[in-house]
Amino acid sequence: MLGEGSYGQVVKGQDKISGNIRAIKSIDTTKNPDVKRLEEEVAIQQMLDHPHIVKLFEVFRDAKRMYLVMEICSGGELFDRIVEEAEKHADGGEDGVAFTENGAATYMSQILGAMCYLHAHHFVHRDIKPENFLLASRESDAAIKVIDFGLAKKFVKGEGAVMKTKAGTPYYVAPQVLAGSYDEKCDIWSCGVIAYVLLCGYPPFYGDRDEQILKMVKKGEFDFPSPDWDHTSKEGKDMIKKMLTKDPALRPSAADCLEDAWLKNKVVAAKPMAVPKDFSQKLKNFVGIPKLKKVALTVMAGQLSEKEIEEMKDVFQSLDINKDGTLSIDEILDGFKRGNVSMPDDFRDSLTKIDTDGSGNIDYTEFIAATLTQKQYTRKEAVWAAFRVFDKDGDGQITKAELASILKDEAVSTKILAEMVEQMMKECDLDGDGSISWEEFNKMMETTGPVSL
Repeated sequence: MLGEGSYGQVVKGQDKISGNIRAIKSIDTTKNPDVKRLEEEVAIQQMLDHPHIVKLFEVFRDAKRMYLVMEICSGGELFDRIVEEAEKHADGGEDGVAFTENGAATYMSQILGAMCYLHAHHFVHRDIKPENFLLASRESDAAIKVIDFGLAKKFVKGEGAVMKTKAGTPYYVAPQVLAGSYDEKCDIWSCGVIAYVLLCGYPPFYGDRDEQILKMVKKGEFDFPSPDWDHTSKEGKDMIKKMLTKDPALRPSAADCLEDAWLKNKVVAAKPMAVPKDFSQKLKNFVGIPKLKKVALTVMAGQLSEKEIEEMKDVFQSLDINKDGTLSIDEILDGFKRGNVSMPDDFRDSLTKIDTDGSGNIDYTEFIAATLTQKQYTRKEAVWAAFRVFDKDGDGQITKAELASILKDEAVSTKILAEMVEQMMKECDLDGDGSISWEEFNKMMETTGPVSL
């Protein structure tokens, strides 16, 4: 048992085939008053692909429960880490210190990177608070992971696109949410509150009861009391002031925040990551493989444990200069130039073809997929896990309808979707029976694709 709530529990589980340890959230749908909202939450989380957002691997259902198989984060809540740090510094005689500025800035960089990714994909979280961030491990430099998309919502970007539902937690909620008219920048306000808490151990808006807290939030007035804030830099205070700007039109976006001087100067620098010299050829090889195999490799990459992809994750993050969790073509080219990695003349064209979901950028899992070794992607348990994702009804055959359901978010029209499905069938359906068996799928993974480098 890892945790328990009103509608279910989270337990530790082990994948029978791969041996990977997962967190399994079991939700009693007979007791949940809003199953439609739960389905929306799961659908949103399945679309997310970012190194600082907890990964949802699989979803299972039975008559009474829904089971979410997720990445396990063994480091506990950010909230608990704040309490531990505050107690540690108090024991050392330091007033009002939770994290050092370097530590706080490093966490805020990861959090704002996740917000930048969410907002760029037109999702707003709406419940940003320390309890909704888990740490990947107990290590002092463990990565942060955003969890709990129960209040998350897809929004339409543009003039006049506002949300009205009052959602959130008193200490962290933005004034506009309380007024019932807000946009995605409500998450930035909440991030400002978290930054404040990280640096002093208590929130900027407080009270004995929720009404008192919300009254302070509506006013939007706060200060940096002495002696707790005496040793915090002007840049740190200025960034908090920007994020807690009451007028959302003047409040910076997540992308703006990531460019702030405080983060640039205070984030703990990651160890320099040398990009392998033959890396450009490896990425280029990925382009030439069949479409179905590309998608299968992306599915496989999404199932691997953090430990298995640790090196490539470090490379990804060293290339991701703006920390938004996706790689632009220019970020990759610039990173390769810095690392003196040789690039073929048509390398830019090759990179555009790695973008398997048509997003215009290379997403985290796409990048990992393009860099898998043959040893990784021909392991029977990895191939079987990918096959199961395609074979939605578990009958041992992948049909055209099942392929279409996997690809439906990629195609811009029904005609293009049908053409993609036909192409994939042609690539893998060796006996021409109109479906892909386990044997055919396995043969595709073994006999085609990039050479292991």
